[in-house]
Amino acid sequence: MFSRPLLFLLAAAAVSTASAKQVRIAASDLLADFITEPLQAYGEEHSIEFKVDSIGSLPALDRLRSDEIDLAIIAVPKDTDVPRDEFRVFPFAYDVAVIAVNQSNPINDISLASLGGIFGSNEEFNYNTWGDLGLSGWGSRSIKALVGQNNESISLELFKFSVLRGGQMKTTVASIKDSEVEGLLLSDAAAIAILPRLPKSEKVKALMISSEVDGPAFSPTDDNVHYGDYPIRLAFYAVYKARDEARAKEVLRVLLGDDLAASLRDNNLFALPDTVRRKLTIDLDLGE
Repeated sequence: MFSRPLLFLLAAAAVSTASAKQVRIAASDLLADFITEPLQAYGEEHSIEFKVDSIGSLPALDRLRSDEIDLAIIAVPKDTDVPRDEFRVFPFAYDVAVIAVNQSNPINDISLASLGGIFGSNEEFNYNTWGDLGLSGWGSRSIKALVGQNNESISLELFKFSVLRGGQMKTTVASIKDSEVEGLLLSDAAAIAILPRLPKSEKVKALMISSEVDGPAFSPTDDNVHYGDYPIRLAFYAVYKARDEARAKEVLRVLLGDDLAASLRDNNLFALPDTVRRKLTIDLDLGE
């Protein structure tokens, strides 16, 4: 037989479990792992059970349409329509590919077309030396092209999609572990690398990138990435049905919070700029 105190505790636990709200989320498998812990921590404090499934963006939209979930977080490549006519849509995060060189390299900005000429095998241009790019005093120095590989990153695929339009890399491009590529940039001033994150060393710099050959170039900052000025990016959006507004708003407050933004940044993703997150949160509160 159970004692009365134990029966009371069991009953209280059952009531607590029954009263907990459940929110069903399907998130892109590119970031689902990074949002689960902050959501669960919030849920424990507010009696909300967050059920997060890690799946592709198209299956997530299908599940949202069939009412199997309450909210989806999807990846939307450049020049792909965001489904605003069908769902309520909020920006959420970004993945980028960063182009980095040794701090002593005089180049500070580069165009997408020039990057294609360095890394691509079938592009309009073909650049093999820094002199080909007009770099004064570096005319005969061969360009050493590198890719920093990380199994959890899609930076190489994102680069191919954004710069090479899905084309192939030159066979001379060396694939290096992400943990080692900055060391090679430090030891070889003529090297240039595709990174899945911002450089950690102060002696390695991220290049500003322009979409057009003679257009303005932008560095990979939170604001430039969010507003689309930095061109090598993949955007993620939170989407939900208008009828689920009340349930989704509470989720969005967590998704736009500092803890979740920190989790994204710790895992080499770009959260929304702090000012944008705060404005969106205020807009959610004013809409009630």
